[in-house]
Amino acid sequence: MVDKATRRTVRHLSLDILYRTPTPSELRMYVGFPIDKVSKRMTATLEAKELWVEEELLYFLLLDNFRPQTTAIKALPKRMHQGKVSAHDAIVEIMMSTGFTLRNPGNDTFVTVVLEQGLGLRVQDRKNVPILEAGKKLYDGYKVRLLRQKGNSQSDIIKIVSGQRDFTKFLLNRYHKRIMRVPLPKDKHTKEQVDRVHADNGQFFDVLREWFCSAKYMKNMEVKRPRTDNQFIRSLYFDLLGRAPKYQEFRNMRNALLSMADPAPLRGVMAKVILDSGRAQLPHLDRKARGKFVQGAFLRYLGRAPTQNELAKFTKAIQNERVQAKHVVRALITSAEYQYY
Repeated sequence: MVDKATRRTVRHLSLDILYRTPTPSELRMYVGFPIDKVSKRMTATLEAKELWVEEELLYFLLLDNFRPQTTAIKALPKRMHQGKVSAHDAIVEIMMSTGFTLRNPGNDTFVTVVLEQGLGLRVQDRKNVPILEAGKKLYDGYKVRLLRQKGNSQSDIIKIVSGQRDFTKFLLNRYHKRIMRVPLPKDKHTKEQVDRVHADNGQFFDVLREWFCSAKYMKNMEVKRPRTDNQFIRSLYFDLLGRAPKYQEFRNMRNALLSMADPAPLRGVMAKVILDSGRAQLPHLDRKARGKFVQGAFLRYLGRAPTQNELAKFTKAIQNERVQAKHVVRALITSAEYQYY
């Protein structure tokens, strides 16, 4: 029997795949559908590919002045969506970009980043020093062996490293920790998944979908996890403005949040600014149906029904004519609970 997606499942899948809460129309479309079909549809969207590329650029710290501006990199999400480029190929293109070279100048920095962020190697470990030194010689144009393969250029370093099975394993491990909250398990099933993706890079998103459909993922939903800056910003825009943030809007908010040791207070300010802008798309407040309004607001913004105590407090507050819909929404959006999912 195939499990059907509930409201909570759709919400979690949307936050993990699209980095935002689902829209009301998406909830109507996905709730009741088999979970495997929901995850497949979401991961297959252009939006999902755009966000995946953005996350990889952030992973390699290719932001602002270091953000690749070539036509090929800008077209990566569309090419992935069309099935012309795999996740593996996309990462290689990002690492081959001028932005990556500028972000990591010099042989030591460049090779260190490629080895650490591509294979998860600690170059400070004594056993890995020869690998680092070989990579530095390749960077400088010397023809030597790196990981048992010959090369003599920066691009050869990336080609050799990205061709390793450990590159595939480390990539899957990164996403397993983000989606499943724990490193890849050391078992036969994991080995088969790594081997499958390494043999066919196009299988990467298929493996991710298998995780989304697993009992472990369903169980993980019982424990709240904090929203990343990306998830918070995009959810805020979709919840309050009914749209995705423009790149400049997203960039400004993300950079501001990244500069804070504790971003929670600033997140609250951002929510308040949007609510006070007059542009927020708020639910209609019918004071004759206060209970229905409160129920709908909790489901929309927190993904759950209010408790009896919460329902009583909010419906009582709404009796005051000065309390508007935006005040109720602000209380939910700026709550500690909204920071998690």
